[in-house]
Amino acid sequence: MRPNRKQRALVHLSLLVSLLLTLIPWPNTLQLLMPQWTAMVIAYWSLHDQNRSVMSLAFFYGLMLDILMGGLLGKHGMALVALSFLVLKSAKQLRMTSFWQLLLMVLVLLFNDLIIRLFIDWLSYSYLPKWQDFLPLLSVVFIWPWLHYLLNRLNGYLRHH
Repeated sequence: MRPNRKQRALVHLSLLVSLLLTLIPWPNTLQLLMPQWTAMVIAYWSLHDQNRSVMSLAFFYGLMLDILMGGLLGKHGMALVALSFLVLKSAKQLRMTSFWQLLLMVLVLLFNDLIIRLFIDWLSYSYLPKWQDFLPLLSVVFIWPWLHYLLNRLNGYLRHH
């Protein structure tokens, strides 16, 4: 396999693993803190992949997430495309920042993703957000560095082999 194929396989594999992590039945206390795994992986690949195909992947895996979770069809797809667009738009600037600034910006972008999803829920179901809806952003602070490190290592390994 050429490196391009290997990297595409890694992108799809990481997105499939993120879907699986979302579908795992977590205990109620952990469920409150569970981050949007797919959104974090889409943010990573939007940051590190140069072509715009990540936006179409974001929509496809967002639809998959909607189907698997039984939610409103297109809610996650729209939010993930917006996330991917914003990261792609500012990817050069984000890659030039320090790791902690990048973490803060990813946190802000994932907050935006959460707001879009909550707004769609408010329009569709008259759902009023609670403070617990924002708890997954706390776990992003702890998970993003490890996710970024792991995907960087895998991506670098595939680039050189």
